[in-house]
Amino acid sequence: MDCFHRHRDSSLDFIGQTLTSDAGLPRALSRTARPGASLVGTRSARWYKPGVQRPFNFLGAILWLLAAASSPRPLQAEDWPRLGGPAGRGCSSETGVARAWPDEGPAVLWSVAVGSGFAGPAVFDGRVYLLDREADRADVLRCFDLENGRELWREVTDAPGKLEYDGSRNVPTVTDDAIFTVGPFGHFRCYDRATHALRWSHHLVDDFKDPEIDRIEEPQTRADTLARAQLPRWGMTQAPLIVNDLVIVAPQTQRIGLVAFDRATGVIRWQSGYIGRNWYSHVSPTFMTLDGVPQVIMLAQPSDPEKSPAKAPPAIVSSVDPANGRILWTAQTPQPHKIPIAQPLQIGPDRLFITGGYTQGCLLLRVRRAAGEWQTEVLRSDNSVAGHIQAPVLYRDRVYVMSTRSQGADKSGLVCLAPDGNYLWQTGPELQFHDGPLLIVDGLALAMQGRIGELHLFDLATSPANLLAKARALAAKNRMAWAPMAFSRGRLFVRDDQDLKCLDLRRR
Repeated sequence: MDCFHRHRDSSLDFIGQTLTSDAGLPRALSRTARPGASLVGTRSARWYKPGVQRPFNFLGAILWLLAAASSPRPLQAEDWPRLGGPAGRGCSSETGVARAWPDEGPAVLWSVAVGSGFAGPAVFDGRVYLLDREADRADVLRCFDLENGRELWREVTDAPGKLEYDGSRNVPTVTDDAIFTVGPFGHFRCYDRATHALRWSHHLVDDFKDPEIDRIEEPQTRADTLARAQLPRWGMTQAPLIVNDLVIVAPQTQRIGLVAFDRATGVIRWQSGYIGRNWYSHVSPTFMTLDGVPQVIMLAQPSDPEKSPAKAPPAIVSSVDPANGRILWTAQTPQPHKIPIAQPLQIGPDRLFITGGYTQGCLLLRVRRAAGEWQTEVLRSDNSVAGHIQAPVLYRDRVYVMSTRSQGADKSGLVCLAPDGNYLWQTGPELQFHDGPLLIVDGLALAMQGRIGELHLFDLATSPANLLAKARALAAKNRMAWAPMAFSRGRLFVRDDQDLKCLDLRRR
């Protein structure tokens, strides 16, 4: 199966939602009767017993690898309900995608004007959700009809302020009954999906101030200033993570790392300890099952934000138990990693792939338990490939990275790696994508050139990939078409600082 997270067996977890062997069909699956539907947002999945660690399952590992390499399934529609899609990994299991485009590119089914920013859309049950921004005054959650782009409703949150690289940031997370958003100024909100009424809200800076640290008095020293809870320089840039009946976000203060809220009520269920600060950390919490144990992985930077990239300390890799917030293990990147942005990626039962700019490059980490203790081992670390902003994607036993020359990468453009990190091919140096997004569907890579808004279509069946088509999809007047794309029902959703567009990629 194309994105490895679809396989289910009595001994193998769904990636993105943990099930016991006696768990029934999740509601999202029974509601639509489509095999392999995402479990994000379902409430029927059963939780593993807290505190009980299961032994590593070798059969599960084998099935995991077979699932990553098997053939495509028949055409079926699929939602894109959060950052990275159904399993949060930039990959869709839909088929029936066109292998050729007209000279003018894919048909634009609709286009709507949007404010500035970098927030990509989420798609759920025929609706497209976008967290937009209204000048320097407000966050605006907008809902569009997938078929025609008609705006059905909008909800406005007062959020005055201006940021460097201004505008919206974050992809909404959508479930059967709710929509969760994080605005760039820290407004964390839950809306009822049916009525779009606000259910509850929190603030990821103001609500997590410590009276012993965040005193009323003005800070007297630089150390005092840095110790206080604060907004990151480029704003809050994270997507809420759903794990069963919890929604998890990352305030990242001096004492609090992740926080889990009850999805229905907004009541805090747990808080983790320190995992790094939010000054320059822009990674979202990511759910994985490593060595058979469900965990939430975070990547964050502890340093003074004014340190140069070369003098910044390593980033902290943290694993948190989603049942109770207990930190399971921590590790450090071998290289300085001043500004973590790209999501970590699980590429095997016990392997974690991390990439980034600012001297980080690529890191392959093995995570295992031995005699009840967690151990991490760096299997590979080099800076020849550097995925600056966009998350890497695993597809059919290959890792694809949008690698950036400006971050010092020798291998650049769209780069393909083997699971052990060995280089296979690149589109650079001739073809660069300048931090544009990547999405994989039906054996095809869709890669956006971030400076000019040109969309490229690659056939991944060949090595190197064969460029099938390219076309200007966005105006990209600010030269930063970086927003994550979404794919659902044969349509590709793209945006820049002016427009959100729906492109028809269905095979005729």
